[in-house]
Amino acid sequence: MFTTNLEDKKTKIIATLGPASLNEDTLRELILEGVDVFRFNASHNAEPKQLKKNIKLIRKISKKLDRYVGILLDLQGPKIRVGKIEGDSVELVKGQPFSLSAEECLGSSKKASITYDGLVKDVSKGDLVYIDDGKIQLSVKETSGTQVKCDVIRGGTLSNNKGVNLPLTKMSISPYTKKDQLDVKNCHKLGLDYLALSFVCHEDDIKRIKLELKKLKADHIKIIAKIERQQAIDRLVPIIDEADAIMVARGDLGVEVGVEKVPRLQKLIIRESNKRIKPVIVATQMLESMILQETATRAEVSDVANAVYDNCDAVMLSAETAVGINPGNVVKVMVDICTASEEHKMEIRKDYTFVTKNMFTQDTRQTSLCNAANQVAESNKANAIISFTSSGATPLVVSKAKSSFPIIAPTDVDHVRNQMCLYRGVFPLTMPKPFNRIKTFTDMIKIAVKEAKKKGYLSAGDTVVVTAGIPIGESNGINSIRVVDVK
Repeated sequence: MFTTNLEDKKTKIIATLGPASLNEDTLRELILEGVDVFRFNASHNAEPKQLKKNIKLIRKISKKLDRYVGILLDLQGPKIRVGKIEGDSVELVKGQPFSLSAEECLGSSKKASITYDGLVKDVSKGDLVYIDDGKIQLSVKETSGTQVKCDVIRGGTLSNNKGVNLPLTKMSISPYTKKDQLDVKNCHKLGLDYLALSFVCHEDDIKRIKLELKKLKADHIKIIAKIERQQAIDRLVPIIDEADAIMVARGDLGVEVGVEKVPRLQKLIIRESNKRIKPVIVATQMLESMILQETATRAEVSDVANAVYDNCDAVMLSAETAVGINPGNVVKVMVDICTASEEHKMEIRKDYTFVTKNMFTQDTRQTSLCNAANQVAESNKANAIISFTSSGATPLVVSKAKSSFPIIAPTDVDHVRNQMCLYRGVFPLTMPKPFNRIKTFTDMIKIAVKEAKKKGYLSAGDTVVVTAGIPIGESNGINSIRVVDVK
């Protein structure tokens, strides 16, 4: 049986790296505390030589500790900002006129420049312009030449380089910017498992980056679509279908649609992602107060727990681990919350009988057999499910079937092993030899059980349900289920 509390944590932890955590001692501590995926923010950490060095260090520590981790590069996307302001800041008053200029100028109480050349062409009368996370709000009155003339509907202090959101505007700018393209070109060979695409508006945005990865012969890297614009909500299902994974990016999403709508949308995005068998991450301000203090607020604890109850695959830490005072402690607190919430979910499951119909949008042989594997495990009081995989697909389906069992996922592909670190309740396992060099299914089970016992996942007397696709090593999906007693 699983021998450490860490394995009780089915929900995965993503930690953003920065000045507070990019050193060997802290990385080691974060892995030991329970980090499953490390995130690099391309806005700050995409210089190829340094990124290569950091990834190499992570892999070295991970191998030494015998713990697998995934690595994610979060692309910057289009960052729209106002320019410099005279005297560094000015006050805008509700009701006053204010203009945004596509031409560079020193900002004043009457106008400011903006870094988005297409603004004049894209906006329409009545469109809203949010500055500094919505602290200042403008309404577009008209466009003239290079100027967008607005009325201030919420005043405030406007200072240098504040971010701009356009919640109602269909922007012509691609979310896959020239900087993003350069980052992908320079970094795709460095051992990345995931790329996150910011400000996705349409499924074609994902197709474009996938095509580029294919040209670079790096299409094994999976694409996470960040949902943070109203346009993404409007195209949610096609975006989920095209992406490899989804992130609920609640910061910009809250600015764009209104913070009061974020909880409902979070549940919607998680539900639709799970129905379509896609990993889903909840991000932004989960334990924000722990940037500067050692304990979380009650509201933050409830926020993390609710994401777990909603059946997300992973929760993400940003500034908490990048620049916070104690990154290791933040991860420990996050793990404790996730573990306690998972334990309560198990209690609920024991107290009630759930009949779930139409769990997935499509019923296939694979989904039917994965559901069957869960039922067989329940009937036989199994300790775990072993799901052999060459692509990661079958363990993900078993996970999305709301399995209450740890899912041990043996594979002979390193990048698949690392990518499965994101999947809820899935514990990747490296096979000591390739599948195609193992003669029989029985031999494959014996080898996997031996490796799982070494890692403390299983022990003598345990019962496991085993799924695999036969012939061995071919990515044809699951077609076999066995019950095995561990000796």
